[in-house]
Amino acid sequence: MRTFDYGHLPKGLIGGKVGEANLKVFEDKGKLDMLQQLHADELALLTARAHFDNVDASTRIEGMYVGAERTRQLLDGSQPTSDLEAQICGYSKALALIEDHANELEVSTSTIVALYETLYAHRNLGRKSRYRKKDYLYVQVDGHMQAMPVSPITAFETPLVLGGACDGLADAMVADARSPLVQGAVFVVDFLCIRPFDEGNGRISRLFAELLLAKAGFDIWRYVSVDRIIEESAMDYYDALNACVEGWDKGRNDYAPFALYWLEVLHEAHGRLFEMVGTGLGAKAGKTERVRLFVLRASGPVSKRQIRDALPDISEATVEAALGAMVKEGSVEKVGAGRSTAYRKK
Repeated sequence: MRTFDYGHLPKGLIGGKVGEANLKVFEDKGKLDMLQQLHADELALLTARAHFDNVDASTRIEGMYVGAERTRQLLDGSQPTSDLEAQICGYSKALALIEDHANELEVSTSTIVALYETLYAHRNLGRKSRYRKKDYLYVQVDGHMQAMPVSPITAFETPLVLGGACDGLADAMVADARSPLVQGAVFVVDFLCIRPFDEGNGRISRLFAELLLAKAGFDIWRYVSVDRIIEESAMDYYDALNACVEGWDKGRNDYAPFALYWLEVLHEAHGRLFEMVGTGLGAKAGKTERVRLFVLRASGPVSKRQIRDALPDISEATVEAALGAMVKEGSVEKVGAGRSTAYRKK
């Protein structure tokens, strides 16, 4: 049976690019600790926006959409009208559980199951086990149905194997404070290879990853949405995870691709926060400035629709005015025409 030792990481996860990226995030943490002392009130105002962005982006990462405006309505108390909308409410409650009780939640299977139950609280889960019940998925290949294994771990083994992984991680985090970020990234890969649930594994893994950040004293996720950054780089996210799978059942896989991706996401999140604080961008910042920074930070062209989805409290007229001013001053250029019109930084 697959075993886990997070206290002894492979050399590739300690030095090289992963080691350098890990050091950068620790340096970021030092800067954030200082900001928390100097700008506690301003940072506190960012938490509601980060919560919304995490909830909104979490469903998009999984390829499910209801629109930012509807997500806002649901978080403001509107009653869900579908299973997906109820899951959005559940994700928000699970995230709030971590935000409010991170210190009390254990690194354990009971916490993971609690997050799962909160995500799907609208369903009648009954008394049966929450864990995965299927060992195979049936998919069509060349016109024929073919059984594909869900995981190298059978449904019967899942509770025991996941429990061993959680126990190993909890012990390692207590014993070694130098690499909790890397340990967390490794655990996410292990969790997704185990696939303990029939559905919702991706969202539970990201919720648990944010709990691990909180446990390790990294508060960036409270102020900047990590899920939003993952959404913006979704292909890289899935590519990094897929690169870590081969040989996993024998303990011969390479965790470095996802560890490096995760650390770069955290570094990017810190950079966005420092930029926001440096320009006075926060809940009190001007809406025009928020549109400007959204476009300038984007990795490629963005449409008005994308801007409105990301910044649902800003009117279309304000977005158009900000974009017009940026085009006029030469900081961005317009590409495409009609419905395909987008804007990118020069």
